[in-house]
Amino acid sequence: MSFAIVGVACLGLAIGLKLRAPALIAATLVVVVASIATGSVLQLSVQTTIRSTFYLVIVTQIAYLVGLALALLSHRAWRR
Repeated sequence: MSFAIVGVACLGLAIGLKLRAPALIAATLVVVVASIATGSVLQLSVQTTIRSTFYLVIVTQIAYLVGLALALLSHRAWRR
């Protein structure tokens, strides 16, 4: 699970730095589908699969906001 959290955090950060909201929506959809498929393959309970999917989506969104803030700060520093 920690590998997945780090992976989606890096994905969200990269999207926040370079891309914008439409890419985040697509990435969130990919995270949800991959998490459900992984839970199904590993035969996890439905509750565990939903909880891990929720955590991964939240981490993706927070990392996106951090990347967006960093991109904004670097853009403002570059303009000065």
